[in-house]
Amino acid sequence: MAMQTPLSLPPADAARPQRGFALLELLVAMLLATLLAVWAASAIVDRINDAAAEGTAVWMLAAKQGVRDYLLKYAAQLRTAQSANELAMHGYANWKSPSLQELREDGLLSAGFPEAQGRGPDLVIQVLRDPACTESSCRIEALIHTDRPLMRHGSGLPDEQMVAHWLLATRGQGGTVHTSKPHRVEGASFGFANPPDIDGARLSPGSVALAVTSEELSTAQFLRVGDARDPLFQGSLSVKGDIQGEGSLAVHQHLSIGAQGQFGRSCEPDGKIAREQGGGLVVCDAGVWKWASGRGGGGYSTNSMRGCGLDTRNPITNACTCPPYFQAVRISESGSMMDPAGVTRGYLCVP
Repeated sequence: MAMQTPLSLPPADAARPQRGFALLELLVAMLLATLLAVWAASAIVDRINDAAAEGTAVWMLAAKQGVRDYLLKYAAQLRTAQSANELAMHGYANWKSPSLQELREDGLLSAGFPEAQGRGPDLVIQVLRDPACTESSCRIEALIHTDRPLMRHGSGLPDEQMVAHWLLATRGQGGTVHTSKPHRVEGASFGFANPPDIDGARLSPGSVALAVTSEELSTAQFLRVGDARDPLFQGSLSVKGDIQGEGSLAVHQHLSIGAQGQFGRSCEPDGKIAREQGGGLVVCDAGVWKWASGRGGGGYSTNSMRGCGLDTRNPITNACTCPPYFQAVRISESGSMMDPAGVTRGYLCVP
């Protein structure tokens, strides 16, 4: 029988490869994972708040344009407004604080313009008029601001990072109430006392605002469509096209008409006025030029011996003839062919 070689086993204490993590390594990994999770969550929250601040800025900039159009459209009424309901007939309950809905219904904002931005602050519009305002000289401005500070959700405190991002999104047009200067609402291009209106509420620190200043409204000095002011031009006015008006025309000096018309000729439209080549005015009536004064065709006389004399001519034609569309009707005759003075005949021009 063959001999069997005994199976050799490794010693019990032989070295084995290490498996798993040491306790210290596990704790470090958990700590890093926690820090990364906290950082990522904070970054996400910051991005959400920044997006909310940017959205609020875009929303308020669009509202500012509507407020600017409001000040331009009703500039004349705002100068002299005495009661709060001065613009009630135009849909505004109080001209000092038009709402977004009123601006939208007046066509100064788009029909779908939102009145709020999610859970963000509401918008307040204040029209500020100089107490020394007169009809001829008046400083009118407006402040568009939030009704509460920009706050991080759930904190209840103003968020300086959101305010900074909002200011950045307005590209230098925005302002805010700083905690260091709570008595002022200030931006790069404007500054108002806080509260802006003596009878209004004070804005809390962290509130943001846009302004429509008198400098921005400098274009109101020029005429606009629908402007009710009298421009009081001091020089000549030249217009190449037609001028249409719904009122009367008053001329303190002379009125010169260059267009010409001829009595009895066709014309259009009715009501036009022109001057006749021989003198006088003609009016287009029932499609025909007629004399504005209702004058006749004049008259003249001729003599069989002397013909048409200087003192017997028709003053309208400056000849012994009738105007166009008039016929001569003999109305008198004196003398005889045997008389050395001849025969004198008188004629009346009738249509």
